[in-house]
Parts: sequence; C-alpha cells; structure tokens
Amino acid sequence: MACIVQKFGGTSVATLDRILHVASLVEQTRRAGHNIAVVVSAMAGVTNRLVDYVHSMGSGEGDAEYDSVVSSGESVTSGLLAIALNKRGIPSRSYRAWQLPIITDDHFGQAIIKQVNVDSLIADMNNGITPVISGFQGITENQRITTLGRGGSDLSAVAIASALKASICEIYSDVDGVYTVDPNIYSNAKRLETINYEDMLEMAAQGAKVLQEGAVLYGMRHNTAIRVASSFVDGHGTVISADAQDREYTGMAIGYNVAQLKIAYRGNSNQIAQLLNQNFIKSTLIRDISNEITIIIDKQRLPLITDLLERQEYVQSVRQELVREHLSRITIVCSDPVEEKCANIAQFLQPNVRVFECIPANRQVNLVVPSDSLQEIVGLLHKWCGFEQ
Repeated sequence: MACIVQKFGGTSVATLDRILHVASLVEQTRRAGHNIAVVVSAMAGVTNRLVDYVHSMGSGEGDAEYDSVVSSGESVTSGLLAIALNKRGIPSRSYRAWQLPIITDDHFGQAIIKQVNVDSLIADMNNGITPVISGFQGITENQRITTLGRGGSDLSAVAIASALKASICEIYSDVDGVYTVDPNIYSNAKRLETINYEDMLEMAAQGAKVLQEGAVLYGMRHNTAIRVASSFVDGHGTVISADAQDREYTGMAIGYNVAQLKIAYRGNSNQIAQLLNQNFIKSTLIRDISNEITIIIDKQRLPLITDLLERQEYVQSVRQELVREHLSRITIVCSDPVEEKCANIAQFLQPNVRVFECIPANRQVNLVVPSDSLQEIVGLLHKWCGFEQ
C-alpha cells in the first residue's frame, strides 16, 4: 500500500465549500487504497490578517509571540478538514505540529527543521485513520511555537513525506503545475511535465511562487519526489524529482517590483552577502567594484534592508538608484555555459528593447529591465528560449 502526503494551500481551503471539496479529494485517494497524511495551510487571507494584527501591536518577525499568533490559522483548517472527513465516513484526526513533534531551531519567523517525528502518524494510518496536520508550524526544544517562513506549509509537507518515506508529496493549490513563466503575465506559458530539483530550486529562489524554496531544498536533500497540481481542475501537474532531464532552458522567474541598491563598504563584500543570507534576504549581485557593491532586492523589503545595513560598522553608505526606480527582474534558468547565453541574450534584445543589466550566475541569467517593458521582453525571451516550439 503506497503512502502519499497531500498538502492543500490557502486557496484550496479558502472557504467551507472548498474544504468540503478537499475532503472529497482525500476520500478518493483513501478509497483507492492509499495510506495518506494531509497537510493544510490557513484559509486564504487568514495569515495576512494575523500578521496585520501583530504589526498593529508593534511586533513582527523575530518575536516568539509573532509565531504564536500567525501560526494559528493552520490549526483552524486542520480541525475543519478532520471534521469534514469524519462526516464522510473517513476516520480522521487533526494534529498541531507540536503534537508530532516537528522540532526546529529558534529562528522565529524563519525556523529551520531539525527533526520530524512521525510515529503517531504511522500508528494512525496503520489503524485506518487519516491524520490532518497543521502546516507552517514547528516547536523548539524549549517548547516555543515557531513558523517556517512564508509558504512554510510546503516545507511541512515535504518534511513529513520524507520522514514517512512516502512515494510522493503532492502539493495542491490553484495552479496546475510549474510553468515556463507566470501565465498571468504571458498567456503562452507552457506547463512543464517534469523538472529537476536544481532547476526548480533556482525558479523558487528567484520568485516563482508555485513552491517554497525551502521545500524544494528539503526534497532535494532527502530525494523526496514532489508533484505540484491544482485542486480546482484535474490534471497531471508537474513532478519534481532527481530523475527529470536537464534542459538548455527551463523557465523564467519574475521579480515584479525590485530596487537597485549601491552599498559602499570597508573590508570584504562577503560580509554583506553573509548578513543578507543570515536574515533570509534574497539579492542579485550586479557588480562589486572599488569597495562598492550593487545589488537588486525586493522593493517591499527596502526599509528593512536599508536599516539592517546602516547598522553595520563596515557599511559606509546605502543608497537606492532612483534613476532606475521602476524595475523588474527576469531570471532565466538554464544550463551552462551561462556567460555565453548571457551574451547571446543581450545581443538578441539590444536592438528591440532597453535592458539595464544582464548578469550571468549559477544556472541562471538575470536581466534588470524597465517594468513598463516587462511583458514585451518576457514574450521575446519566451520565444527565443524555444519554449513555444
């Protein structure tokens, strides 16, 4: 009997009717003869509302009480789904993460999983009970509730699937797979049947929101196959595994609202990279010349990043490049040689559109472009990369 973990995201459980629909999907899997554990997110919009509450009280990410509050939405969903399953004749019970437990470090808001105990889940499944686990949550060894970062229910599901040695971890949302680019910005985007961990990791790290980056990394480290599919429509979705073939070009991830920062520093620029990594801040390096580093970051996090940098003794100044205020970033995930691909892409685009930067990196080419030209450039690149053949 195969063991499967199914995770349902916020839009999949957004209303009571959607939760009843999810219960019917779980029932189908259960009656097909599979052992199944279910992981759920909070109902759509609930976590954002809880975050607003915490901010209104003057707290935020990094405070233990922040995690205690914002993690509560998943507990509501797991209980409601367990009720719905029991009403359908599928024996079920809900779990908070601390009841397993899922042990994490104490980096509140972005906790790292240290250990997952699934003994109670195995006992339940052996007795015909379908466990429903609140995603996003963990607990420290000192019994403090933690959260696993935005999209952390994906990570919960993959970690539980790995501990259970499940045949696959199925991630359900309102998106029916991984696409070559966000279909909302380019209608000819193509769904990928398969993608390997490395390429999916690059896509997730650079803004593809279909799957949390930490979940991909955990799956890669533990060789846990993941399927991304929709709970709204039938379909195969996209399977992420070590077996998926390498491609010359895999897809594009979009950073819709980014800022360009110039940071003057003393010493070594590695300390800036380490500081950003320690605070889970994603950045794209443009250049590092004469003790001045230029990076691209998420504009929404600009105040936080500026404040963090200005408090460092080795940082002399931080300024936003206002001449390039309305920027977007396009990351093309591809195979080597990336330097040659970067040069070819820049040469292709130069006569047609304005591109501020074209930077090669590991398994990717990053372009910084005017936001008002983003759709046009994405269309040109999508054809040039061969995604429409």
